[in-house]
Amino acid sequence: MFPFGDGGQSDKLLIVVNEPDSMSDWIVIKTTSKPKSQDTQGCHSPYSLYVLNAKEDLFPLKTWVQFKEIYHIPNIALNAATRYGEAKRIGNLNSQTIRAILNCMKGSPDLSPAELNLLR
Repeated sequence: MFPFGDGGQSDKLLIVVNEPDSMSDWIVIKTTSKPKSQDTQGCHSPYSLYVLNAKEDLFPLKTWVQFKEIYHIPNIALNAATRYGEAKRIGNLNSQTIRAILNCMKGSPDLSPAELNLLR
């Protein structure tokens, strides 16, 4: 379960956007299948969104990749969550998709220069 700032929790598909060493945090962004303001497939960096069509890569439904909020998860915490079944890896996005998302994130007004430096 993914905890939200308002206290709620939900299962979430997260995307890891960096390749940390054992001492660094994992940088993750969340996804949703609930429609957002931008509906066209592709990059919407002014809105901190990237839209994937249904059945694109690992996502069975149309999916909005959101990077208005960036999550830093300590390596030890993600490893523990995986070990105890609280998180699981379901696959890899294809390299073209992850590159497109990363390039889109670089145009987002919501990422700090430090966060931009952490992207793979």
